Formats: sequence, structure tokens, C-alpha cells
Amino acid sequence: MIKCNKGPVIFILIFILMAGLVFYSPRFLLYSSEYKKADAIILLLGPDFKARQRQAYLLINEGMADYLIIPAYHKTYGIYDKGKGQYLLPDLHSVESGNNNILPSPGFYEDTHLEIIEAKKIMSVYGMKSAIFVSSPYHMRRIKLIAAKLFDLGNGGFYFVPTSYEKASFNCWELSSAEWKKVAREYGKILWFYIYFTWSQNF
Repeated sequence: MIKCNKGPVIFILIFILMAGLVFYSPRFLLYSSEYKKADAIILLLGPDFKARQRQAYLLINEGMADYLIIPAYHKTYGIYDKGKGQYLLPDLHSVESGNNNILPSPGFYEDTHLEIIEAKKIMSVYGMKSAIFVSSPYHMRRIKLIAAKLFDLGNGGFYFVPTSYEKASFNCWELSSAEWKKVAREYGKILWFYIYFTWSQNF
């Protein structure tokens, strides 16, 4: 009777699994959705803010929202039409993020999570029910996962648009070392979010 050595078989299976994870890792992060006109565009902060800002302004000029929210700066702008394009009204200054009735978020919360919490507060103040999230391409999956915990995405009205002004490779073999660092960092942040979010829900 021939005995089968399971060691090499297990090694090959693990290798195939790891190769598959590496192959699909950038693709999973590159999330986007179709979008329609919403109450607000939520512009999230990041290293290449100008690229994200250009995408937000493109959406503004398409008439895709009535407000622009930059939660990291606690800024909310109304959008109006001068006939040749969309323009921003001065900062509305209506949201007091330091309101004593609002408990501060724990210090271990990740920055993007804090931004989306702030965006939700602002939307609540103005009675907004829909939004377009704008950020960097590799950032979008994490934004979608966080937003799903804070908003009822099942009812629609929430859209996710990565900036088209920032390079992001779809295929793993095309990634530069800098892009691999971005991908690895995103997965680390996703893992950290799920760890502390799950833990905080149990207390």
C-alpha cells in the first residue's frame, strides 16, 4: 500500500492560496460604484489631496450634489449654479463638532473612520440622506466597509467614486514598490478597523 505524504500537498495548496491573495489584493481595494445626484459630496483627506479635490470639483461641475463636505476640516459648502458651472458658497459654519453633548471618539479610531463619523454628524444637521464619497482609488474599499457600519447602504443613495487623477494599477504585476506599500497599508488599516470596531461593540 502506497503511503501519501501530505506535507508537499499542503505546501502547494498554501502556496496557491497565498498567490491568489497577492494576485487579487489590489483588485479588491479598487472599489467604485455608479453614481447619481446626491445631497452631498464627501471629500476625504489623504496624501494626494489635490487629486481627490479635482475629482470632487468635476462632480460639482456635473451638478452631482448640493453640498461639499470636507469632514477632516469640519467644512461644509453649499453649491450654486451661476449658469456656466457650479460654484461654492462660503463655508456655512453650521456644525459645531466640539459640541459638549457629543462624546469624543476613542483615540484608537482610525482617521478615515473619524472623518466618516464627522460626515454623518454634518449630514444629520442638514437633513442630508445621500452622499458621494470621493477619495484615492486604493482607499475606496475601506471607505465602503466603514460607511456600511455607519449608514444604511441598503436603501441606496450612497456612492463611491475614486479620483481618476491618481494612478492605481489593477494588475499585481504592474504595481510599483510605492503602490505595494499603499496596498499593504490599506489591508493593515482594514484589519485594525475590524479589530477595534468589533471589540468596541462588545463593551
